[in-house]
Amino acid sequence: MVAEGEWDPEPRRTPDFPIKDIPPIAGKIFRSIAVVFVLLIIFSVMFGSIFVSVGAGEVGVKFNQFGGVEEDELGEGLHIVPPWVSVTKYSVRSETYTMSGVTGEGQVVGDDQIKALTVEGLTLGLDITVRYRLISDEVSNVHQNLGTNYAEKIIRPTIRSSIREVVSTKTALQVYGEERELVAGEMLTNIDEALGSDGIIVEEVLVRNVVLPTKVAEAIEAKLQADQDAQRMIFVKQKEQLEAERKIIEANGVANATIAEAYGEAEALRIINEQLAKNPNLINYKYIQMLQGQDIQTMLVPTDQGIILDASK
Repeated sequence: MVAEGEWDPEPRRTPDFPIKDIPPIAGKIFRSIAVVFVLLIIFSVMFGSIFVSVGAGEVGVKFNQFGGVEEDELGEGLHIVPPWVSVTKYSVRSETYTMSGVTGEGQVVGDDQIKALTVEGLTLGLDITVRYRLISDEVSNVHQNLGTNYAEKIIRPTIRSSIREVVSTKTALQVYGEERELVAGEMLTNIDEALGSDGIIVEEVLVRNVVLPTKVAEAIEAKLQADQDAQRMIFVKQKEQLEAERKIIEANGVANATIAEAYGEAEALRIINEQLAKNPNLINYKYIQMLQGQDIQTMLVPTDQGIILDASK
């Protein structure tokens, strides 16, 4: 019993699972995890973060302070690396490199159009866009041999050299005209072969614009126009030829129909003549039959006597 004015504390509850009931081994594990976690935090504070997150479409290249670039890259996701290892991230998505004469359109500010000589010795200006990507398994080699500025070190000069090499074997009309896609295909093959050993895949080459000397452009335009006119004349000629053939067929059909009709009439006359020869009075009968139903007062019947019949009676 508690006297008046005295404080009676609430009796303590006995825990359902007393600490003394926890197995010793579990306590050791918990303590070990806590120690490791604390050490990781200390290392992160002293040497930098040991947690590395590699984003979508990226690959991480590890550089060990004691051994240099490591060959095994880090894929997408969260990774734990030792504090003496730094990670450089590279995109393995499709990227583009553009060289253009339009300011601000390419990677280089200003006129960056490629100048190339054709087989005739004419200078062409080309706006080119190349789509490429890094090979995931070879990003470490790119980092070790070229570094993060690999596009300027290897992609740009390779594109310019390969483009000029292909154009030097073509005429201006081939590059400018209908064979442009074929020329772009050869450029793709050349650039891809040149960059493949550096861990880079070339996916597409776009010849976006071709600038010709003024007089050459006018001459090519005139030739293309002449070719189009020639093609149109061939089409017109073929159309007229088909129309003439149609008329010939139609005339032959009419002629055949007329001949058939003439043969039919001749056959009909032959049959009539045969019947008249057998029965001469048949013509009188057909004549009288033809006059039936007509308003005739007097009718002459061709007979040997020339009798006149009064049709009113």
